Formats: sequence, C-alpha cells, structure tokens
Amino acid sequence: MTDSTRQRILDTAEQLFADQGFHATTLRQITRQAAVNLAAVNYHHGSKDALILAVFQRRLDELNSDRLARLEAVLNASDPPELEDVLEAFIYPALLLSTQSAGDGGRFMRLLMRAWAENATQLHGTIARQYSHVMRTFADAVSRALGTSPDNLRQQLDFLIGALTYTMAETRDDQVEHTARALIRFGCAGLRDSALAANPQTSLKENIA
Repeated sequence: MTDSTRQRILDTAEQLFADQGFHATTLRQITRQAAVNLAAVNYHHGSKDALILAVFQRRLDELNSDRLARLEAVLNASDPPELEDVLEAFIYPALLLSTQSAGDGGRFMRLLMRAWAENATQLHGTIARQYSHVMRTFADAVSRALGTSPDNLRQQLDFLIGALTYTMAETRDDQVEHTARALIRFGCAGLRDSALAANPQTSLKENIA
C-alpha cells in the first residue's frame, strides 16, 4: 500500500465525515469514493474509529507543530516571555488552518463542528490526551509570563480555547490578522485578571514598584 493510497483514504474520509457526519458515513462509502478496497483501509487504519482519529491527527499534528515552533522562538527571545507573544503562537496558526484557501481548512472546521454536534465524547477525550503536552507547554509559558501557577489559569485557558474554536468557524481569510489581534487582547485581559485575583499581594507590590 502506498502513501498516496493512505492520503486518498484520509482525504475522502475527511470529506464524507464533514458532509455526512461520523455515524452516517460507512467504510463502504469511503472505499468506493476513494477507489480502494476495504483491505486498504484495514491495512492503514484498522477500524472506522481509528480512521476518524487519523483524520483529526493529520490536521492537528501540523497545527500543533507550528504552534510549538512559534512558541520556542518566543521563549528564546525573552524570559519571561511576553503574554501577547505566547497567545499569538497559540491562536494565529489555528486561524490560518481554518482559512486555508485550498478549502482543507474549511472542511476541517466542518469536521470539528460535527464532532461537537454528535457529542463524540470518546473522540474528544482521545484527542485531549494525545495533545495534552501541547496544552501543558502553553500553560507553563503563560504562567511564566504572568508569574503565577498554571493551576490559577486553567479555567481562563479553557474559555480561550472555546472562544478560539468558535472564532475559527466564523473567520474569513481576509480577517485573520484583525481577528487574531482581537482574540489576543481578549485572552490577555482575562488571564491577567485571573492572575491578579489569584495573587493580589504579589501583583500589588509589583504595580507599586
């Protein structure tokens, strides 16, 4: 089985899952549209659930690799890092993915919306576990920027992720810069307020100094 066969299976599965949903799409439909046999799907992925996960991983691996590379540059440039720069490294690649001119980004956004609409809790949990190291890395960077524990920021980071996911679905390719700046300002305000509430004495002393 060639890599091109695997990519064709993933492309077809992504399209059908986005258009029809996970439950309504069958492996038979995928194999027929991709012009492969069922053995090819089983060889590359093993099951429908594994194929669904592989479709997400293909996009999320690329997204999070870009995020981590940008964050590494931010951390190398300043210690502690600037909060705005940390959030830009997290937010900007996601908005770029959602507005890819080739259409893949828009298709992937429909896929994300399907996952939420169909309440695919097992899929959500698997993805969260697989990319938990990315979230920990960014949480640590945010805590360094604000001088507080990541535990004090957990809820606000969850809010930011929710806002980003919603924004990805609504952003056109000519709005990326403006939307990114607005979302970064929103995130910074909430995170700084949470850090201040968690460490009022420390923050007060720093402001007086």
